[in-house]
Amino acid sequence: MAGKAATTVRELMIPKAVVRVEGKVENAALLTAHRAEQIGLNESEYILMQGKSGVLLDFGMELQGGLRIVTGYGTNGARIRIRLGESVGECLSDVGEKGSTNDHALRDVVLPLPMLSDGEYLSSGFRFAHVELLDEGAELRLKAINAVFVHSTRAQVGSFTCSDELINRIYATAARTVQLCAQKYIWDGIKRDRLVWVGDLYPEVCALLSVCEDDGCVPDSLDFVKAETPLPRWMNNYPMYSMWWIMIVEEYYRRTGNLAYAMAQKDYFYGLLLQIDGCIAENGDFDFGGNFVDWPTHDHADEPEGVRCLAKLCAKSARALEALYGTDGSLSEKILRKLSQKDVPVIEKKQIVALKHLSGTPLSDAEKALLVEGGASGFSTFMSYFLLSAQSDLAGEEQALASLKEYYGGMLRLGATSFWEDFDLDWLKGNVCPIDRIPQAGEIDVHGDYGRFCYTGYRHSLCHGWSAGVIPFLIGRILGVTPLEAGYKKVRIAPRLGGLSYAEADIPTPQGLLHVVCRVENGSVRTTVTAPEGIQVIA
Repeated sequence: MAGKAATTVRELMIPKAVVRVEGKVENAALLTAHRAEQIGLNESEYILMQGKSGVLLDFGMELQGGLRIVTGYGTNGARIRIRLGESVGECLSDVGEKGSTNDHALRDVVLPLPMLSDGEYLSSGFRFAHVELLDEGAELRLKAINAVFVHSTRAQVGSFTCSDELINRIYATAARTVQLCAQKYIWDGIKRDRLVWVGDLYPEVCALLSVCEDDGCVPDSLDFVKAETPLPRWMNNYPMYSMWWIMIVEEYYRRTGNLAYAMAQKDYFYGLLLQIDGCIAENGDFDFGGNFVDWPTHDHADEPEGVRCLAKLCAKSARALEALYGTDGSLSEKILRKLSQKDVPVIEKKQIVALKHLSGTPLSDAEKALLVEGGASGFSTFMSYFLLSAQSDLAGEEQALASLKEYYGGMLRLGATSFWEDFDLDWLKGNVCPIDRIPQAGEIDVHGDYGRFCYTGYRHSLCHGWSAGVIPFLIGRILGVTPLEAGYKKVRIAPRLGGLSYAEADIPTPQGLLHVVCRVENGSVRTTVTAPEGIQVIA
């Protein structure tokens, strides 16, 4: 059963650095100092801004929340402009410039600032803040500018460490990313897409349940979307998203053993499964009224085959739920049989090859080569779990870990403190500027100059929970931890370390933490497991 729901807390954060000062600003270094959290009438030290001036601050890491400004005496009601940004470039941009936006969350506003005030402003995802005094002749005395970090009290009890420090950084960053996006409900992102997109949640749910105890956030999010879209509507208006819902319900039950929740989905599940079946002809053709798998595959010739394979994965999850509900699984088997009547070769997109392989569809030699060649070239953050899992099957864990390090390490090289909505290895080429400094003449602004589809330029989210699929890959494929019975009552542990000399993890289960240590000794892997009472471990 789900545990106690987490609450939300506010934490004041002091800037790590003053990136730039513009105009007349005195004592800007005080902005990075610890100071009393109360303005007084006789402040002896303060930051003085006069006339048109500004400060650009770096809080050191991606945050969800807003900005707190504490003022002393000065021009009452002086106009200030506050801009938040996930990159320095975004923080200095105007709305409309290179995709810069206030969509979903205000991050660029002009407002009057009272003297002797302690106010909080805006709510977004950001790392950088730019505060400007806009009027000539105005004066502003500041005591502090803090980030107001708003986050869940949900504890991270899961962990993963290994002999490769880059992989450790990647795991930690992915865990922080999914925690930032898991508020009361699970959002796609904390700047843009502060919405429950159920089709995007699968890797996020797998990651969250690998690092935190179940506190009801997952079922609350699934129920929210289900209530919004009664049948025959498709969730979030995408038929594939309703397929993902079935896969997530089955995954959630398998990881948590929450039988009451799974049983409560029975009627909706069967109605939805009948609706999916009705879109598939006996000869394997289908018409869902639109196809969508991943933004980088959208409208590509490979996408229909991706939908076919996603529907097959959905049918396999549905088969497990039908068994739970005590029926014979004939509806799921019927869908799977019809979809298997056809097989269209994948010509370009690795994501589709990965789905095809994981759905149990045999691959041609050309498709196998497409998936493996070029390492992480052609990867996407949303599909990383599937891509890495398929690569580990077809080319071995060492190759998959190399791709993981190349891809996620690329974002870290560019200054990421959370993982992004999308990333392409080609973005590392040329004279590229990382996100934590001001682009110079002739440099490529990796945030503002790249991005595609709905996330062009600064609209691109640099904290997107779906990018955390690396976590279930490390736990499930490298350590080989697989729940065989719901709620980890029976678990298989079959590590394949891929060249690592050791790896260990804590995995949250309904019975408590499952601790696994794998270490290479004399050419073989020695595995030590500490399991809570009620868990049967199968080697």
